[in-house]
Amino acid sequence: MYFYFPATLDPHEDGSGRYDVTFVDLPGCVSQGKDLGDALRMAREALTLHLSSMLADGDPIPAPSTLEDARRADEAEALAEGYSLAQGTIWQHISIEAEPRKPTDAPVRLSISLKPSIIAKIDALAGEMGLTRSAMINVATREYISRIQG
Repeated sequence: MYFYFPATLDPHEDGSGRYDVTFVDLPGCVSQGKDLGDALRMAREALTLHLSSMLADGDPIPAPSTLEDARRADEAEALAEGYSLAQGTIWQHISIEAEPRKPTDAPVRLSISLKPSIIAKIDALAGEMGLTRSAMINVATREYISRIQG
């Protein structure tokens, strides 16, 4: 199955060349890259993982926004939250081929122990991103592993 969704590529204003990546239609589908090329590669990877998980879970895939609608939504969110979008923010359609995960890739229930303060932070961030606790831990773990592996 082929999909395309508008990604927002938001440059860091510190001159590092890094970009944050978000998808207005897919809350919680986020990534970043050390430069624009890396950000585009990471956007494809994040979108592939996110949509593959949604397909495997039987979740409905939303219709993608137009680039203009994505820009308007990002600008409205920035205005409502009291910040401005960085100069050089780019909206780009990302197209991928996603297939439902194989049964061997199905989520596995596990039990972990964390300090209550860490759980509270996970839950707060998950709530802001519209994710469950499990999804937040999944996103954070994938991002951390990706950074370590370079």
